[in-house]
Amino acid sequence: MSCKNMRQRILIIDDQPESASLLLACLGGRDVDIMVALDGADGLHKVVAGRPELILLDVAKPELDAFEVCRRLKQGVQHADIPIIFLSADTAIEQKLQAFALGCVDYITKPFIEDELIARVFVHLAMRQRMCQLEALGNQWAIKGKPSIDRNGDLYHQALEILNQNLANPPGLIELAHRLGTNERKLTDIFRNRLGMTVFEYLAELRLDRARHLLEASLLQIQHIASDVGFNNSGDFARAFRRRYQDSPSEYRHARRRSDQC
Repeated sequence: MSCKNMRQRILIIDDQPESASLLLACLGGRDVDIMVALDGADGLHKVVAGRPELILLDVAKPELDAFEVCRRLKQGVQHADIPIIFLSADTAIEQKLQAFALGCVDYITKPFIEDELIARVFVHLAMRQRMCQLEALGNQWAIKGKPSIDRNGDLYHQALEILNQNLANPPGLIELAHRLGTNERKLTDIFRNRLGMTVFEYLAELRLDRARHLLEASLLQIQHIASDVGFNNSGDFARAFRRRYQDSPSEYRHARRRSDQC
């Protein structure tokens, strides 16, 4: 796993310039480097040359399609660990299952919601960065007997871990900062620099994304899902969910199941 870039790098592989430009606009101004490839072959070349930390891969490719690009990347030892997010207007369950079987980490349907895309991208980047840090620490222990730690990066990933594990009842900002041995201003600055949002703006995105996955993949009652992700009542949950996804939780679940059955 290569983790040498100071700024994380995203590769967009999309044969439609308008679509690629939309993705660039969504991700522009954030603390990441962006590369663009307009076909699968160029995408494979730029993976080797640019060593991205994440790939946004559009499914509709005229020649070397996204499934073949993903297959080739996952077969190679050097690049198999790069998280790949598929982008597609196709909501068919067979398409999604094929993508996940090949090793993609996420599948976002078009037209996508900008905030949802950004939240998913940075969740996967954070997970990859955490794995890189753990690998680097392991290597340091093996070579020197003690690790070399990026303090801000360590605080950031410890905060992510605490929030993920305590989604229903997270600590307040001051308590979270104290648990990490820092202060709330520094922790807020770290999140703003890395994600472009505050700690609890990130928490709000994480809660709704977790709820969305539970609505899609489980039979839990909506009231239980609301409680599991930290909402005190289902009404507040329904309003927040509608603001993010333009559907109520029940409408979203019904529409997903109907599309999967088609």
